[in-house]
Amino acid sequence: MRTSILRAPLLVAAITLLLASTALASPSASAGGSAKDGYNAIPSKVSGNVPSVGFEATQTNEFGDEVGLGGTARTLASMSVLLSSWGCESGNWYSGNCVTTPGATFNVPLTFTIYAESSPGIAGAVLAQQTQTFNILYRPSASTLCTSGKWYNSKDKTCYNGFPQTIKMTFSGVGVTLPSQVIWSVAYNTTHAGFIPIGESATCYASAGGCGYDSLNVGAKSFPNAPYVGTDTNEDQAFRNGFMESGWTGYRPLGAIVTK
Repeated sequence: MRTSILRAPLLVAAITLLLASTALASPSASAGGSAKDGYNAIPSKVSGNVPSVGFEATQTNEFGDEVGLGGTARTLASMSVLLSSWGCESGNWYSGNCVTTPGATFNVPLTFTIYAESSPGIAGAVLAQQTQTFNILYRPSASTLCTSGKWYNSKDKTCYNGFPQTIKMTFSGVGVTLPSQVIWSVAYNTTHAGFIPIGESATCYASAGGCGYDSLNVGAKSFPNAPYVGTDTNEDQAFRNGFMESGWTGYRPLGAIVTK
């Protein structure tokens, strides 16, 4: 599914209506985020649907937020983002024929960036940037217990389309000292989106399940009492494709920065 988006409110509508997903967390985790210094909008336990932004579907190149860091530590340690995978090894989530071998993954290079502010809401110099290839889980197969090709989660007895997972990138040995206010983002390429679109010549494009990265989303939801560490400088704005966009109230990008 591919959608051309010209304005943030239309993008939010597309996220709400077309890309609703769910976030699963460690069963041992409790509600609320990490207490470490930095910033965290990702709950440690989430139930129910979580809207998400598909880069291929919405022609997004990078996505993130402008945030204030909490605590006193300012040396960058790691960054995290909550992703939602809608891709299948074979078939598609929207055609009801999704088939996935349990534990099967696809590889996606993710780039995490932290920008300084040149002025309020404007990204300035790159303070830290790192790219790493991650193994992203495909969503589970369609279940006969569900309708519309969804997979069945036996833990809460609910059917879902996307399969969320939190991805963490460690910035070990970098030693970057951050200011109190920064802009963070995550970026990756898809067939027709990203800073360097992969194009239709990739082997996966003609495969039965298509390319997993074309069905990969980034979570966006404003949870109660979030962010749990740090501050969101403007809840109505998100950082997308190099600019702060308005119209994002209720859809806070789900990312985290840990400092030490």
